[in-house]
Amino acid sequence: MKKKVLFIFVAFTLLVLPLSGACAPAAPPVAEAIKIGFVHIFPATHYAVVDQFSSYFKMVEEATKGKYTLDIEYYPVGTLLGGSEIYDGVVTGIADSGQSSFGYNPGRFPVILTLNQPGIAPPKNADAAARTIWEFYNKFKPKELEDTKVLYLYATGPGYLHSKTPIRSVDDMKGLIIRCTGGGVEAVKLVGAEPYACPMGDVYVSVQKGLANALVSPPETLDGWKHHELFDYSTSVPHFYSEFFYIVMNWDKWNALPKGLQDAFDAVAEDAMKEAGQIWQYQQKVGMDVASASPGGHEFIYLSDAEVAKLRAAIAPLREAYIAELNAKGLPGEEIVNEAAKIVEKYNKLEYEPWTP
Repeated sequence: MKKKVLFIFVAFTLLVLPLSGACAPAAPPVAEAIKIGFVHIFPATHYAVVDQFSSYFKMVEEATKGKYTLDIEYYPVGTLLGGSEIYDGVVTGIADSGQSSFGYNPGRFPVILTLNQPGIAPPKNADAAARTIWEFYNKFKPKELEDTKVLYLYATGPGYLHSKTPIRSVDDMKGLIIRCTGGGVEAVKLVGAEPYACPMGDVYVSVQKGLANALVSPPETLDGWKHHELFDYSTSVPHFYSEFFYIVMNWDKWNALPKGLQDAFDAVAEDAMKEAGQIWQYQQKVGMDVASASPGGHEFIYLSDAEVAKLRAAIAPLREAYIAELNAKGLPGEEIVNEAAKIVEKYNKLEYEPWTP
């Protein structure tokens, strides 16, 4: 009897155990790690790296629904390529992907740099600027960007003229040596100042050495690049300056990525652009707050309507000159310039949700 009971128990166990194993939940798939090199123009501790880039790559990972993780190898400013070298460095495969400013390569991006030209498409903030360049790019899909995979584009927002002495009029700009980029060079000349070119990372030392005594940049640089230590005044000049950034990938690297990961990058592009605009607008205010709290304070100056009109009149020739430049390249200059102004006007009318750290 005992042998019979034992036989039945063993037989039952052998039958049930495989079935119970079959019903157990399957182990979650292990995410595949994909390594991507990413070169950019900022110090490793800059908020663009800490907040913007890290959030972007996290968005991409989440869009793959756990199938892929990204192992991003960051190359901060000056470690692999200079700012003006990054785009072509990505094209040739020196870097898998990269971020920099279009303004660092005058003439290299004629269609996109329409937005950089003083007076053509002045944004009211970084949110409007980011949306402007994204729509502008998607409308024209310029050939100048076909040699990389464009991941997304964004912008800094309107510029300020930072100086050691107060700038309350166009005449006060005369004689200054102003660090500027791109289209800002000709605008600086038209107001009677001298342009000085250098990467943002070299501005601090250049001003200390007296190579420049003023800077055109968004107010976020007052904190992000510690420029509040150099200047005591900042004058709003939205018609004078706007700057736009790219994030691109080498085509061979892109084509080697799994299709699901490519789809994830594409799926989050617009949201990444919008978040970048929010982050940069948030940092505009942070830069102003940090400067205002510095010893001795920091004054923010807004030109009178009469002085704004004088500034616009001074730089007005740049519009027709840029149309002619585009036409000479076989591009529809009038259409491109008019569309840039139209798009930024649309986004300048909107209100935007602030970014929360």
